[in-house]
Amino acid sequence: MDTILVAIVVMVLIIMSGLIITVSIFQSANNLADSWKDMEAQSDSIKETAISAVGNYSGGLIDIEVGNEGSTNLYDYNNWDIIIQYQSGSASHLSYTGTYPPASGGWAIEDIFMTGGATEVFDPDILNPEEVMALSANPEPEIGIGETVRVVVSTPNGVTSQCFVTR
Repeated sequence: MDTILVAIVVMVLIIMSGLIITVSIFQSANNLADSWKDMEAQSDSIKETAISAVGNYSGGLIDIEVGNEGSTNLYDYNNWDIIIQYQSGSASHLSYTGTYPPASGGWAIEDIFMTGGATEVFDPDILNPEEVMALSANPEPEIGIGETVRVVVSTPNGVTSQCFVTR
């Protein structure tokens, strides 16, 4: 009788552990599928995003025109990155200020317009395909006389463009 009771307990334990392992496998497969879908969505977003940057130094401020050459609307400017790389090897990350002109160490949008220069009509404050965003960056430290810097502009999904500016 004792051995039957032990056998039943062992069988229950084997069945329970089998069920727990099976549920864990299904949850892991589900998590993997969700991660794969997220990676595909991110990949599609990157594939549909393309920007171009052209810079010009205008005494204190760097004027940059960022063109949306992709097929997706761009916004969420707080999560954009503008990095200034100096010839000395140092770099400066500029923060989005939202008010023009930008404070020292910041950048702000001056205007968004259509490729031909016409004022933006649809989706204000969103950089649609074929539109250009004029922004100004106020680097800290300021660019030295005769110095060339690299300006890297990055969208929230990591697509970048760069331009060179000389004072």
